[in-house]
Amino acid sequence: MNPRQRRGILLMIVAAIGGVAVFLTVVSYMSALNSELGTSRTTLRLTQDVQPYEELTQEMVEEYEVPARYFDAETFIDDFAELTQEADRLPVASSALREGELLQRSMVIAAPDLQEGEREIAIMVDAETGVAGKVGRQSRVDVYATFNPGEGQPQACAYRVLTDIEILDIGDVGSTIDENTGGTNNVVPVTFRLSPDQALNLTYAEAFSSSLRLAAVSPQGSGDPGNQEFCSEDQLDGLDVPSDGSSDSGDSGDSGDSQKAPRTQRPDQSEGA
Repeated sequence: MNPRQRRGILLMIVAAIGGVAVFLTVVSYMSALNSELGTSRTTLRLTQDVQPYEELTQEMVEEYEVPARYFDAETFIDDFAELTQEADRLPVASSALREGELLQRSMVIAAPDLQEGEREIAIMVDAETGVAGKVGRQSRVDVYATFNPGEGQPQACAYRVLTDIEILDIGDVGSTIDENTGGTNNVVPVTFRLSPDQALNLTYAEAFSSSLRLAAVSPQGSGDPGNQEFCSEDQLDGLDVPSDGSSDSGDSGDSGDSQKAPRTQRPDQSEGA
């Protein structure tokens, strides 16, 4: 055996030893990883985007394996049948869901058990001025809308669109882009159960009003809700103010009647019960 052959055999032995060392290192690493993560568990992953309160079907999810260490049975859903166990109640998304998200129990709620003639409707309300964290499920609210002057609307007016209605659910805070300013607004989906006429009024107000607000109603009752609308050109007419802008202290006792009586109700406005 010449020196070149000996060098070749030596290199082969070194390569074999290196291969065995790499193999043992990989095996050791995989063993440690399996010991740390444990076995796999099956959960459900969304295959498409889902809108708030949209019905969830089995075609929208797929099985996905995750390490058992990170699987929490109280958080994640591993069987779609769990969502349909409650008879006659469809599973719907509690908020906007994105493709690829692992399905969690907080993301799914049962559709309300509507009575004959009732409608469930969700609208997007400004998170700061419209909700402000003061109302929640089963809160009773009035809905107010403000309309700027425009076609068929000669002046700026604020209307009470619905009175003393119940909130079924409030979703998670999201964001939208203002078409006029290009800025970002924080919004919250709020769900109501209404009559068809009430749902129509609310839909109109959300579509055409410049702002939409919720006003919480006292647990003791709504009492007298007062005027249904207030418009800019009525303000000075409804206040006893002299033309020079000074106030008459002798008439201060009549401040309770300072607001003018409401004008004739618009055809598209009606009070909720």
